[in-house]
Amino acid sequence: MVTEDSNNTYDSRPPIFGRTVSSTFPEYFSFKHQPPGNIRTCMIPPVVFWQVLRNLPQLLKLRFFLKKKRKEHAEDDIRVAFYSDNLDEVNGIANNLRHVITYMRSHGYKAALVGSAFNTRPCGVVENGYVILLPRVFSMEQLGYANSELAIPHVRPILRLLKRYPVDIVELETPSPGAWAIAFCAKIAGIKVISHYRTDVPTYTKTLVKAKWMYRYVLMLMQIFYGFTRPVVSPCKDYKNILHNDIKVPLDKIEIIRRGIPLENYSPDFRGKGTWEKFSDLQGKVRFVYVGRISKEKNLPLLRNLWMEFRKKHDDAELMFVGDGWYLEELKKDFASAPEVHFAGVQGGEILAGLYADADFLLFPSTTDTFGNVVVEALASGTPAIVTDKGGPQDIVFEKGCGQVLPADDTAAWLAELEKCMNLRHDEVAYQKVRENAYNRSKDYTLEKAAKAQWEFYKKVYHEAYLGK
Repeated sequence: MVTEDSNNTYDSRPPIFGRTVSSTFPEYFSFKHQPPGNIRTCMIPPVVFWQVLRNLPQLLKLRFFLKKKRKEHAEDDIRVAFYSDNLDEVNGIANNLRHVITYMRSHGYKAALVGSAFNTRPCGVVENGYVILLPRVFSMEQLGYANSELAIPHVRPILRLLKRYPVDIVELETPSPGAWAIAFCAKIAGIKVISHYRTDVPTYTKTLVKAKWMYRYVLMLMQIFYGFTRPVVSPCKDYKNILHNDIKVPLDKIEIIRRGIPLENYSPDFRGKGTWEKFSDLQGKVRFVYVGRISKEKNLPLLRNLWMEFRKKHDDAELMFVGDGWYLEELKKDFASAPEVHFAGVQGGEILAGLYADADFLLFPSTTDTFGNVVVEALASGTPAIVTDKGGPQDIVFEKGCGQVLPADDTAAWLAELEKCMNLRHDEVAYQKVRENAYNRSKDYTLEKAAKAQWEFYKKVYHEAYLGK
């Protein structure tokens, strides 16, 4: 690999907060990045199988090598690799994985984090000394999902890495093309493969892709994928039921493990430091904030309609969107006549922490989040959260006195809740109690608790896979 200090030398995108290129892979052949298209997705299976078959002899050799290595280390000396196709993007999955694996590595857990380099990079890179973004052989933009892609990495660099850093378990974070390739290769190499249900792909497909046959096709692929990557980790009860009922995973093959975030990055102490004022010159308004991808699958049309109705009676409130996405320009046009609606763009570090803390309430109408990192981040900032009754965020907020869970498609219920928020904000004693509840609730989602729970689960998987216990 070649060492490189600049973030931009190997990527045409602007620098991403907290990510620094530490080394690069040699440049490998790759097909031209493809635009989205239903028919183009048919290119994916042949490329996946071509990558596996052309490296089959090396994978079989690796199988014997790893089996020998496994006998040489202690039973509790487990090594886990996490693979996610969209690791080189800005999203909740990528951010959460980077935080969790950083914590694991700093506390003695043998964890590796692997993904595919985004199409704007001419070659694979290593970021921050441990995040391996493999050179891709194929990539295409996701249907109905701008700024995200489906990618297949080169297998040969993976073989070299596994010889240098043998692993016992591979956890796949998304059922995407690269994950299929990694799964097949790991199976042939004799490595236990499990998966984590982080993305509600069928619902995304139904929401974003017009062709109805694509939903059935994707659901079938999901059933196959989670059929041979068990056990499956789910972050909440709602998606455990979906995994069982829709994707046909047996209940005894689903493990609920609570996630964690770096809570030390967020605090009520950031409140009143002037961060919000950098994006708004309004004074004395009740502040509502949405943080996340600006995309329709986050149920943002509901929030748009809700606010347009709410503002008819209120000139004492404002709304800020923090994030970016393909729906952003349309949303800006819809709110062109609403000066109390602001757009802060993608933020990180103390600016993001300040926006959370300065907000009075988080509005998060998504119905497709399996967990809800931004909900915990808001709570850790002392900001109560209003969420829907679908997905993971409801488990965080439900009956904890730190927010409210509302029907996902009931605008009237949301309007009524906004009125309650306005009244609550003007009752300083009651509001401060809710902020205190929010902060205390966030303490259940530390990286320490998440890492310990995950590693105990990996020990169980290791013993069952290799020791028959």
